[in-house]
Amino acid sequence: MPQRRRTDPSEDIPLSEAPCNLNHDVRTALQARLRGVLAHTGREIIENPDSKSALPDYVYAFLTGESNLVDVSVDLVHLLRSSQSGVNSAGLLLVAEARLGSQKSLLIVKLEQETGMQATEIVVNGLRTFDMKYLADLLFTEKSKIHKVALFSEDGIGEDRIEGWAADRQLSGRMAVFFLERFLGCQQKDEPREVTRRFHDAATKWINSHIADPDKRVNYVVAALAELQSPTRFLNPVTFAQQHLDVVHRDDFIEYLQAADVPCRNFDKDIEQLESRLKNMRVAFANGAFIVAPVGDNEADNGDIILEDQGDGTTSVTITGTVTTATAYAPPGGGRRTRRSGQAAGRGTADGDIPAPGADDRDG
Repeated sequence: MPQRRRTDPSEDIPLSEAPCNLNHDVRTALQARLRGVLAHTGREIIENPDSKSALPDYVYAFLTGESNLVDVSVDLVHLLRSSQSGVNSAGLLLVAEARLGSQKSLLIVKLEQETGMQATEIVVNGLRTFDMKYLADLLFTEKSKIHKVALFSEDGIGEDRIEGWAADRQLSGRMAVFFLERFLGCQQKDEPREVTRRFHDAATKWINSHIADPDKRVNYVVAALAELQSPTRFLNPVTFAQQHLDVVHRDDFIEYLQAADVPCRNFDKDIEQLESRLKNMRVAFANGAFIVAPVGDNEADNGDIILEDQGDGTTSVTITGTVTTATAYAPPGGGRRTRRSGQAAGRGTADGDIPAPGADDRDG
């Protein structure tokens, strides 16, 4: 697949005219490399009904037996060429029939084209020497780069749309627009902003409903907020649980997230809707009192805010620091006029409790 601008004259692309048979060693090496790519950077994708790409139709035709591997590979080469611009790197396109479990699948890989030299020992006039050959099309060397991968299986064929997996190694988890939209004709199944919000809401609700120890509850909330604010572009709930939760809590946490429709694998993180809610942690008490502390605040980290379980269902809080201000406080929405109908404005819950962190289900 040469690098070319759309205005460049068309040139023939050398294509395979028959499937290539792989021996056991080659197949094993390919499987290991591609499994690693999809496991680390793979994202679930689904056909975009508004896309003009013909790839979903080509994939459907192959998986249902309407076209063979060679025909679909030719279609995909021409589609990829028309999808790329002059800034997209050159490379080789590998199209393969695969198995995902027991399901027939189609594997699409764009990879770096490499060159190299091969030295073969020979004997000339009784003297040992080496025959040097230049190899123009090396595949999957130890250092070769896999640019992009897509995988579709029979299990992903729906009534009106197909689903699959895709990975873009050149963008560290995100996917190039030309690859995801113009070529694959798909979109991410889990929109990053929405799935990030679901993780935040589900994690804080689980912590407040399943963790009785107040100190541990605070530690878990701080860990979740810090993870969301970390500079990493993706989040893995299983890794989060392994790093921040006690062993006895991990399985229950993951099961709760799954029930809340949060994918328990790598997903792209987008905190735009949550940014204002992640800077501070709010701890509320049944008597109406509450504490607001910055997440990651140095004083809190040094132990100047201490929560201690009294063993009778209550918690004592010790705050050590310098008092700077003391003012009257009006809760959000306080002082609102009564409704025109004459009914009294709402006054919160009957017992006056202030919601615990995560109870507010606004988008930020």
